[in-house]
Amino acid sequence: MAKTVSLKEAQATYSLSLDKTDLAQGPIILEHEGEPVAAIIGIEDYRRLVAGQDDDTWRQEQLQRLQPEREAFQRLLPELLKTHKGQFVAIHKGKMVDADTDNRELAKRIYARKLFPVYIQLVSEKPRVIELPSPEEVRRVPL
Repeated sequence: MAKTVSLKEAQATYSLSLDKTDLAQGPIILEHEGEPVAAIIGIEDYRRLVAGQDDDTWRQEQLQRLQPEREAFQRLLPELLKTHKGQFVAIHKGKMVDADTDNRELAKRIYARKLFPVYIQLVSEKPRVIELPSPEEVRRVPL
């Protein structure tokens, strides 16, 4: 996910010290007076963006990064149903690192702790299903 860097007003030119590991964790969001003003992304992400890489490819890459955490959630689910049923849990490096009934509050705490990648999911006996209407147009085709 994104890293946030706060910029402060100064008479001097701004400077920012980064290394490759910072960008490997995801975009870096620059803030000014608490408001996001810019994002720094890795060069490969930039090249894909400029090349117009399909959003679906990017989405699949992100899902692939989360796959180990999703698998850990499934492995932990029987115990989580006993201890955290009805709560959202955060899974990082194969372990539950936090839980809350409010997924937004949970995400804020996880974000503040800079735990990436993290998988947040509701602990429930039935999987959560979200249906989205298709943006595709179906045209009449002769049969």
